[in-house]
Amino acid sequence: MKLARYWTRESGEAIGPGGRRLRVMARGWSNDSLEAARDLARVTARRLAERLLSGHDEPRQYAYGERPLPEPIVREFPGGGGGPSAVVTRNAYGALVLNARHLMFVDIDRDETPAPAAAAADLVSGILSLFGKTAPAPPPGGESRVVADVRRVTESSGLAARLYKTAAGYRAIVTSGPYDAGGGASDGVLQQYGADPLYIRLCRLQESFRARLTPKPWRCGARVPPASFPFETPAHEARFRAWEAEYAATAARYATCRFLGAFGGTRVAPEFEELIRFHDQETKAGTTLPLA
Repeated sequence: MKLARYWTRESGEAIGPGGRRLRVMARGWSNDSLEAARDLARVTARRLAERLLSGHDEPRQYAYGERPLPEPIVREFPGGGGGPSAVVTRNAYGALVLNARHLMFVDIDRDETPAPAAAAADLVSGILSLFGKTAPAPPPGGESRVVADVRRVTESSGLAARLYKTAAGYRAIVTSGPYDAGGGASDGVLQQYGADPLYIRLCRLQESFRARLTPKPWRCGARVPPASFPFETPAHEARFRAWEAEYAATAARYATCRFLGAFGGTRVAPEFEELIRFHDQETKAGTTLPLA
């Protein structure tokens, strides 16, 4: 997983033509020490200042996923010799996120709007009814199109998966066995399920599967964080901690996803049992609370 244990902000200065000085702030990260993170932040800040003084209005930005996400680590789940099996972090807008090394989460941002093929099928059904004939039956149990697709992919691939409803779509968890995030096999499975392309790319670049555990602030009536991590000053961190308490109290009235059912059987690889219980508990997946 592409995560960093130590984060900080530091300033860097450059001197341009005519003695003009420019000081900027930049983030630095490291898995070794806070001092190593500070060193990287100073170097990055100095290079940004030099770039700006050289006439480039826009400093070079990191490509999406090129560096670890600036998210503080809240909890770790022990794994084998390769590090933790999963890590809980807090993302840029304050929600908690579960980052898993091998447990595949599938983010499916699709609504229930009928696809063109479905609309055509409805038209055919209407025409056939004029002649006293019937069209093929819809998916069993009145399933939505997305649920039917997830069932089909799961069963045809010999997998086992749990499906959840989210505020903007669906989430699946492949429980039958491990995948390496970013590998060709995992990309293929995510694509079959119709996962969001940006999510697939993020999994590949960050080398982990991600699932949001708590609501997005704007969906549950909470403010966005007043400061971003890593904090520039102790005052910024104090304001964030006050916001964090408010957000937690508000978010407690909402669920992040709702469990719909298991497809392909109920197989759960032993190494995933704790993570799935934790996911369901933190997302309030077994409740009837409104989704956010």
